[in-house]
Amino acid sequence: MAQPLSEDDIYRTSTQYRLWSFSPESLASQRKKTHELAVDRAQRYADRDTHLLTEGEELRLVQRYCEQIRTTSDHFKWPVNVKATAVQYLRRFYLSNSCITYPPKEIYKTVLFLASKSEATHVTLADYARRISTDPEAILAAEYKVMQALRFTLDVRQPFRGLKGCLMELLNMAEGMIGHMEGVEEGMSEGTVVAERTKELPSPGEGSHTKWTPPSNGKTQLKHVQDRIQAAYSAARVLLDGPASLTDVYFLYTPSQILLAALQLADGPLTGFYLSSKLPTDAPVRPKILATISACADMLAAFNQSQVLTKDERAKLEERLEKCRDPSTKDLVKAFAAMRQDGTGEDGAGEEKAKRRKVAREKNEKEGQDLFGPSLTASGT
Repeated sequence: MAQPLSEDDIYRTSTQYRLWSFSPESLASQRKKTHELAVDRAQRYADRDTHLLTEGEELRLVQRYCEQIRTTSDHFKWPVNVKATAVQYLRRFYLSNSCITYPPKEIYKTVLFLASKSEATHVTLADYARRISTDPEAILAAEYKVMQALRFTLDVRQPFRGLKGCLMELLNMAEGMIGHMEGVEEGMSEGTVVAERTKELPSPGEGSHTKWTPPSNGKTQLKHVQDRIQAAYSAARVLLDGPASLTDVYFLYTPSQILLAALQLADGPLTGFYLSSKLPTDAPVRPKILATISACADMLAAFNQSQVLTKDERAKLEERLEKCRDPSTKDLVKAFAAMRQDGTGEDGAGEEKAKRRKVAREKNEKEGQDLFGPSLTASGT
């Protein structure tokens, strides 16, 4: 009998897991390689007195434009999934490309428009360009390069839907509708026991992100538990919208690990109770799962908004960036227009490809006639 696939099994078949999941070491190695290649190239054309951006400065500049994407998306009042997808597109793009070659102030507009399309949020190019005061051609110019860097994988698995599922489960547990818990005596209703235990949970404690506080009389009722769950959900969602987008957690952890880490930061006792209903204390994988969630939570907790570049700091970096900008990519609009006009890439490569395609097409047509004979005429003669 075939075994049903778990959510984890399904995630492991995704392009996000196969192409965009890293260990901390491999992620650092990839970024270092990309930066070193860009620096090596820049030294061939930049003045000796030019101070090239460091790897850390590049990373902070990308992070600043991730924040710009979030701000712009909120201005458009787009769904959170568009925002999160666009941010991941930008972060993925700069794993194989350097800011020295493609400054993010040009790329971020393209990835946000691409994300709006891939997440089925309709907006015309003309309207989008008008609202961000940009030439439409500038938005389209980098699109193919972005697609190449994304390896033509547009799916971004996000933790928001899973978090919503946790909310619904916790609310049902609080009402005694579902739930499984160890130590329930035979003959007792598990749902009832689970509901009662939700009322006995310790307070979130200092450092928790939730705004919920226990009732002053110390008597926790169902309404209080429901308020606590909603407050934890809201706090976790803020963490997913902010720190989860502006750190490397998407590259290092699965969506379920990220949402549980955010929920743990929001309300540790509540999250621990929820996990205890899913993971028996004697489960061999329990220590590893809990350690992974805690590590992800530590990364989210370590993020500080003050780490993001200010506008003045960004302007200074971009001033330096302009001095070491790769001249071959300085006018993306011009290069894109030339490619659209006659299909030529660099040094007429596109024209040569067109000739090869024509020869191949004529060859295929001839082979087809040799195999099946010439096409029938209208008169049948």
